Amino acid sequence: MSIRSQRLGALSLAGVLLSGGLLSGCGVSDEQLRPGVAAQVGSTEVSLEVIDDSIDVACSFFVDQQQVGFPRSLARQQFASVLVQRAAAEQALDEAGLSVGADYEQAVGALDATNAQIPEDQRAPFVLLNEATTYIDAVAGVLGEAAFEAEGEVPPDPTVLNDRGRSLIATWIDDNDVAINPLFRLGIEDGQVVSTTSDTSVAASDFASAALLDPQTATEEQVSVSSAQLPPGQLCGVAAG
Repeated sequence: MSIRSQRLGALSLAGVLLSGGLLSGCGVSDEQLRPGVAAQVGSTEVSLEVIDDSIDVACSFFVDQQQVGFPRSLARQQFASVLVQRAAAEQALDEAGLSVGADYEQAVGALDATNAQIPEDQRAPFVLLNEATTYIDAVAGVLGEAAFEAEGEVPPDPTVLNDRGRSLIATWIDDNDVAINPLFRLGIEDGQVVSTTSDTSVAASDFASAALLDPQTATEEQVSVSSAQLPPGQLCGVAAG
């Protein structure tokens, strides 16, 4: 069972994490990123401060809930991945001359209610990810429908439209400059954003090394073992009793 459906499932109290593969990128080297930038996606910068502040707040919520912790590094990778995809989707949509519809606006308008079980002062990171994933889905649907319409026949299945749209967002990333800060240990491989857990270009302490798990493949047991080796400051939640 993957981490996506287990420990990191805690981050999806309202469905904040994407299903399906991550996206690819090329162009700008991570050495060219300005300080404070988590990722450069075409003309859009993803802020490192926004991600770190979001993780701090989300993890404080899990501590308050006395939820058994998991490595903060996994949560940071998920936040970075989703925000990179949102930035790419927005630019792909703009270049296509299209826009999202009323369904997206209605869904975004309901996010506070969707996350009502989370205290208001801790809600922002969950709303941030909810909005991003909702937006990506909306853009994928619009792009997919437009592509099929141009070919003369639009399938009735929204999943087919969404899959086609996601492939178009991936194509946009392939064709444009995308770079991710090496602090996140995310890289590009075979057209996908993947966890570079074996990368030694960024120095890591023994404690940090214990958190080097792949969020796409890590099992519940691996997360538990890793979490047990980490100090509280590197956990999102509380240490197991």
